[in-house]
Amino acid sequence: MKTTTAILAAACLTGSAFAGERVAKTYKAPEPIECFRAGEWQLDLFGQWTDGNAPDHAGPIRDHGWGGGVGVNYFFTRNWGIGIDGSWLAAEEPNYGLTLAGPVAPTTRRTAIHHYTSSLIYRFPIDSICLAPYIYAGGGVAVDGKQWAAGHAGVGVEKRLSHSVGIFTDGRWTYYGNRFGAGDQNNISVRVGVRVVF
Repeated sequence: MKTTTAILAAACLTGSAFAGERVAKTYKAPEPIECFRAGEWQLDLFGQWTDGNAPDHAGPIRDHGWGGGVGVNYFFTRNWGIGIDGSWLAAEEPNYGLTLAGPVAPTTRRTAIHHYTSSLIYRFPIDSICLAPYIYAGGGVAVDGKQWAAGHAGVGVEKRLSHSVGIFTDGRWTYYGNRFGAGDQNNISVRVGVRVVF
């Protein structure tokens, strides 16, 4: 009887001791969502419109051109990346040339113009809305039987629909220099496309 009483008393004391303690609960904050990551490979598929609407300042495009292209980008960090792209445009080309009497007035012809460029890219990820404005600059070449070296700079924005798919649009100013003695030639392009992320 004494043993039973002692066991019951010990159980009551133990219960009272636990009742007086507050059990600590640990709360783990959710991991932040990163829509844009370091080490990303990206494949771009895009449509492009280029406006060179001037007789002497259009570079290889006299009025405007429509087409599209593909590109590949790699981001070393969440912010810094590099990219290469190729585009193919159907456009009206100024046919600059020389005769024994000197320069001739430009005439035009329809042609397909191929652009091959590389860029250094800096983006500004906003993970809360999966949006990333970006700026970029680089150089390359335009080819349509003749070759035009060029430099470019642009701004754009990407919206990430998931970790592996996004959409983007950007504008690019391209400068060709004084090719064929035709003045400071340049044009503006707009791209709209889909970006697949690996």
